[in-house]
Amino acid sequence: MADDLYGLVFGLLHGMGHTQLSEEPERIAGLVVPAPEGYSKRQRVEAALEKLTQEELAQLALKFAAARDDIPLDEAGRKVLEAAEPPLTQITRRDVARILGDDLAGERSTVEVIEVYFPLSSPFEAFFGSKGPSLRDQIIRHMDQHPGDWSVEDLFGKIGAFDCSRARFGALLEQAVHPLSRSGDEQAKTVAALNKVLSRDGYELAQDGEISGHPLFSFRSVVRGVGGRPKNLIFASRGPKPEIGFADAINNDIVILSGEESCLVYDRPIGASGLLWSELVAWWGEVAPGADAAKLGARLQESLASGAERKLFATYFKSYRSALGEELPALLPQVYLHYDPAVVKTLRHRLPLPRQRMDFLMLLRNRQRIVIEVDGKHHFSENDLPSLNVYADMVSADRELRLAGYEVYRFGANELVGSGAEARITDFFEKLFRLHRIRQ
Repeated sequence: MADDLYGLVFGLLHGMGHTQLSEEPERIAGLVVPAPEGYSKRQRVEAALEKLTQEELAQLALKFAAARDDIPLDEAGRKVLEAAEPPLTQITRRDVARILGDDLAGERSTVEVIEVYFPLSSPFEAFFGSKGPSLRDQIIRHMDQHPGDWSVEDLFGKIGAFDCSRARFGALLEQAVHPLSRSGDEQAKTVAALNKVLSRDGYELAQDGEISGHPLFSFRSVVRGVGGRPKNLIFASRGPKPEIGFADAINNDIVILSGEESCLVYDRPIGASGLLWSELVAWWGEVAPGADAAKLGARLQESLASGAERKLFATYFKSYRSALGEELPALLPQVYLHYDPAVVKTLRHRLPLPRQRMDFLMLLRNRQRIVIEVDGKHHFSENDLPSLNVYADMVSADRELRLAGYEVYRFGANELVGSGAEARITDFFEKLFRLHRIRQ
């Protein structure tokens, strides 16, 4: 797959003229090709590609494919990116086809559903013409004009759906259960039947919004997010714990009674897409009129307790703020998880809640909550001596978080300082983003 991808990208670039090669790759994909002086086109292209990792080459391919509507190039890039993830097997794909029977598109035409994702004519047909019916014509005839001539299993074989990338197959299923194709009980029953099969490989069609009152479904890895909707984020604590009361207990509206200056409270609705940095910046601009992203970043850094935490926070924004832009998830420091009121100190037979605060929290789409902890010696010692009790409390709290649906990742503080720290941090976030499909 990697050799095929390199060949496709190389061929695309080598087919450009020198002037086009100097402009188009940088404009479309940010790829700088060396100047032509003293270089042949082959040498220029080889120099531009030689230091790219396989993932970088695949991302480059996706950008060119999107700009040129190049399905084979898009496929090659996606297959490289998907190589490290669980496969969607041909067995599962055939079972999916059999569930759909002889009706992929429902109320829509079959060609309308598939032509965005699969080429229905070859370049040779378009250039030289064809004496026989094209694949497009055959699909119209055997799937729409004469239903039952072809099954969906036959169709998948014709268009290459048994061997295509998982992303392309998933996009096809999203269209098959789109409200324009199926609605009401038929949509619900089809999704349930497909999910029973898809779950064997670790995938599902999950509701991800609605249109005109009808559910929309997206194809994704099976995930178990945290139940409920976030209602109050108390974070960026930089001093004494604030005292909090309910302004309206029915609506879960809180009010800070004292210590307001020591933390921030984000109380806007957080939807299925999670909380993005751009949304946090917009909120901050209203809370502190005239403030911008830089001032918000400075305020958040005030809550960081160690050099290791500051390194992780700074590297995150340095590495991904420009790369992800509006899609960058917010990285929230010092977030309260459990909240004991001040009065707890006066109560007998009442232990304070463990894991009062999390070092960092990310709220991703599909109710995924990512906890990142930076462990100094206080996480496993007491009075500078190793303590099994302190360690036991920590791992017990981790278990409870995981059972509630959170993902918990720990760094030793020593990992985040000195040489190699930045590479270690970016490697973690790259893998996390790939796992949660943040960087496609």
